[in-house]
Amino acid sequence: MKVGVIGCGMIARKAHLPSYKSLENVELIAVSDTNEKRGQSCAKEFGIKKYYSDYHDLLKEDLDLVSICTPNFTHAQITKEAAKAKINVLVEKPMATNLKEADEMIGACKENNVKLCILHNLRCTPCLIQAKKRIDEGRIGRIISIQATKYGLIPMSWSPESWFYYKWGLLDDIGYHTLDIISFLCNSPLEDVKVIATDFTDNMGCLNYILSIMHFKNNATASLDLSWVSGCVDSSLKIQGTAGMLNIDIRNDHLQEIHGYPTPLEDLKSNSKKSLKTMKNALNRSYFKGALLYHKQIIENYISSITTGKEPPISGEEGRKAIVIMDAIKKSFNDSTEIEPKMSGKV
Repeated sequence: MKVGVIGCGMIARKAHLPSYKSLENVELIAVSDTNEKRGQSCAKEFGIKKYYSDYHDLLKEDLDLVSICTPNFTHAQITKEAAKAKINVLVEKPMATNLKEADEMIGACKENNVKLCILHNLRCTPCLIQAKKRIDEGRIGRIISIQATKYGLIPMSWSPESWFYYKWGLLDDIGYHTLDIISFLCNSPLEDVKVIATDFTDNMGCLNYILSIMHFKNNATASLDLSWVSGCVDSSLKIQGTAGMLNIDIRNDHLQEIHGYPTPLEDLKSNSKKSLKTMKNALNRSYFKGALLYHKQIIENYISSITTGKEPPISGEEGRKAIVIMDAIKKSFNDSTEIEPKMSGKV
């Protein structure tokens, strides 16, 4: 499997490239980045012979697969060009910034008979896989509501580049992950959405707090509480069903199923289990990799789907479902806001 990687930022260096490097029968052919120093450093670090400052040159290589690890607003164009070059595409989340782009990406890959996979790594978190299984088995009945919380720090430590901080930066960054989880667990088309969004600091020039309420065709509701300004990190869901409840701590990979009135002993047992698991994962250092831990699993399954002709683990159509919700949130927001989009950056 001959692979190229476009974009040599943190997500490529921490997740994509180490995953490819650890897999047998994978050959890293080339990397591309407009920042020559970063691109050449990345190529040297991972023993890759070819570096290109222009991704168009990389797409001329004999490749089976390309990873797109560039700013969100570039994903659609690069995907369409890779598909035209008959190269299978793995693209970081969000797959696009709007539904039109997502549909164009899916269409281009179908037209050129290549596979498209979206890297929704959180779907591989064991507690979410278990939650999905329990919901599908009917253990908590029909979903009434999902309360999703995602608080993150302003991502300066992850990337100092300005492309994060345009109008919808928060939603396209940590929000899209959570929208995909809501879609994955609820498994129903969206019917309506309302949103309150603001630059809480009045000086950041982009939205850093968003609260959205969604209603789905299966009559379930979901709330999404997003923040870059809380000064803390949280990633959790509370799912209310007609026959029980699930409390999900994604960050600590913990699931608690509740029926009736939980006793303090049951809460103690649940919290002790979470603490022991967290301690174990901290000792073996897997805890500090967070969601990056699951990139390899998706990449390995995606490569298998290419060689066997099966469906990708997370297809373009699956990625599109979260884009539908994201688009609806954007459209529901008052376009007369004084915060104007500030989109910048190069590929």
